[in-house]
Amino acid sequence: MQLYEIISLIGFILGTILHIVLSILIVQRKHKTKGEFIFLFLVISVAMWHFGNTVSLFSFLLFRKSLFSVNFIADAISYAGIGFMPSLLLHTAVSFLFENNPHIKKSLQRLIIIGIYLPVVPFLRVIKNFIELSDSSLPTPAIHYVKPFVCWLILSLFISAGISRWVSKMGDEKEERKFHLAIFWVVTIIAVFIGFTALLNGNRIPYAGDYLVLVSMLSSIFPSIIFAYYVYRYNYMEFVLRRSAFYSFLTLILICLYYFGIKQLTKYLERQYLVNAKILEAVFVINLVFWFPTLREMIQRLLRKLMFYRTIDSEYLLNELSHVISTDPLIHFTKLLKHVVESIQKATAIKTTNLLLFKSERIQIIGDKRYVPISLGNIYHIIQFFAHGEFIVLNRYEVKDVSVINEMRLLDAIFIFPIFVNRKLTGLLSLGRAKRVMQIASDNLDQLMIIANEIGSAVEKSKIIEEKLALERKMYENEKLSSLGRLSTSVAHEVKNPLSSIKAIVQVMREDIRKNDHLQEDLAIIVDEIDRLTKVVNQLLQFAKPGSDTKTSVRIGSVIHSTLVVLNHEAKQNKITTMSHIPSDLPALTADEGALKEIFFNLFLNAIQAMPSGGEIHILAHFQPESQTIQVTVADTGPGIPQESVQKIFEPFYTTKQTGTGLGLSIVKKKLEDMEATIDVKGNGQGASFVISFPFYEPEFMQI
Repeated sequence: MQLYEIISLIGFILGTILHIVLSILIVQRKHKTKGEFIFLFLVISVAMWHFGNTVSLFSFLLFRKSLFSVNFIADAISYAGIGFMPSLLLHTAVSFLFENNPHIKKSLQRLIIIGIYLPVVPFLRVIKNFIELSDSSLPTPAIHYVKPFVCWLILSLFISAGISRWVSKMGDEKEERKFHLAIFWVVTIIAVFIGFTALLNGNRIPYAGDYLVLVSMLSSIFPSIIFAYYVYRYNYMEFVLRRSAFYSFLTLILICLYYFGIKQLTKYLERQYLVNAKILEAVFVINLVFWFPTLREMIQRLLRKLMFYRTIDSEYLLNELSHVISTDPLIHFTKLLKHVVESIQKATAIKTTNLLLFKSERIQIIGDKRYVPISLGNIYHIIQFFAHGEFIVLNRYEVKDVSVINEMRLLDAIFIFPIFVNRKLTGLLSLGRAKRVMQIASDNLDQLMIIANEIGSAVEKSKIIEEKLALERKMYENEKLSSLGRLSTSVAHEVKNPLSSIKAIVQVMREDIRKNDHLQEDLAIIVDEIDRLTKVVNQLLQFAKPGSDTKTSVRIGSVIHSTLVVLNHEAKQNKITTMSHIPSDLPALTADEGALKEIFFNLFLNAIQAMPSGGEIHILAHFQPESQTIQVTVADTGPGIPQESVQKIFEPFYTTKQTGTGLGLSIVKKKLEDMEATIDVKGNGQGASFVISFPFYEPEFMQI
């Protein structure tokens, strides 16, 4: 078998297989666009060209003569394929142009398409004449159509290359631009090569001319190889093909190279140098087996770098994420979930990723939809889909229920993975549309299923850890408060009783002496100081008193209003105006109403006492959907808080007032901590501002 025949047979076989695989890939793709249908016919026409030549050449090599019936069918298939190839190539290129430039009028588009297919008409006549003849060779009149057809083919290649160049500048994604630029160069080189071979008599060059013609005939493989490369490395145009198919294709190439390469080489050496072909072939096989492990590692590294870099990278990132979830101590669970969402987006190149956790009647959303108000009612049908505890992936393209599809569109979701805890649905992992050339690989879906399952396990462990920490904190606080309570009881017994006796004696003395006696003023000071000491003792007892577990649904606005009514008289005496801006639709809190009243009472009283010469108190409240908190701001127009005192004002017994006890803000902070709320203070020369954030949900773990 000659080298020319070996290269021809291997080339046409690979071209046939490659284009059949690409055709199947496009046929299996759902929701194909019009341009993809045209591209499918182009791939089929190229497959027909390679298949016809493969059958013709293989039959000749097999029987060592031309079989009329076989050649007749093979040539008809190959001629039909190449006849439509230039027009389909141009049609595919202009379809990309129309998609990227939708402003072109429909009538103009139709005229362009008609013009593209007009050159096919004379070639159909050639095919008709060929079929009607008994001889399978081209008739003499058809020879005159060859050079015009080659010119038309070259023109279509140049036009397609120009369109690819233009599209490469307009593409949104880097990989898409690189793809069209690569197509531009390859198609341009093919057009120049065919022009040199067919029009400039390159085919008449001795010895090399036949190979130039062969390369021209096989040149349609090269753009398809580039397309296949982008499909495998980047899942271009959202085509997905498993790696096993690619390895099968490479295996076929190796078999062909062995049979048509090694065996033919050993036979050649046997004829020329009279060596034993079987022994030589055995030596080649032994060396191949010996060097196979090293060769395999080199090939795998090369394939990972060239073909599967993105896939390997995704698998590594998802495996690393799975390890992080399973080993994380879960102390900062919300941060872990944010890391999960960010890592999935990085690994899969998904545009929108969301993690939905169900908390009683509300949903906590981590991801791109965190600012969108979504309730359980908005995704009712999705929840019902997973109601039976079945751990499957919900794919929007495979769902037939319109209600589920609409709810998935609300989430911008293409895939949804359920999160179960003890077979009870407690959340959803939602993945949206991928970037155009970075479709999620099918091999990653199983990894994401495992990650969703591990999130459910982490949720359950987080609740257990949080409950344990809460119990330990409560035990520590109770022990501390118990000690303080015992001390406070002792203080109350040792201090309050003597104070009561002293106050009674002083009041009797005031009644016994004359009203204008100078001792009256001294005795009044003693009574005031006794009252102040009694107040300090009472506040100390209040600070040591354990928090109440009685929680009800409370409206912040009502609590603030009732507290202002109590302090209204004192505010008027100090010429203070209170202004509150509280929305009527502010959500209710589940909290201890008495504790809330005491918190606001202390804050308002501090503001009043800070402005003895008059001023204003501004009270603002609003709901923060992004952090799921109710924020209340209490600001005054007093002298403010010195910067060095800002960090100390919540410490027990710290005060800047002459008559203060230093326990008011300590009580406020303690009661807010019991509610898992936070308080921030801002002090400057123009007043003080206290910002309280009440959580609208339990922040660290889910209620299951």
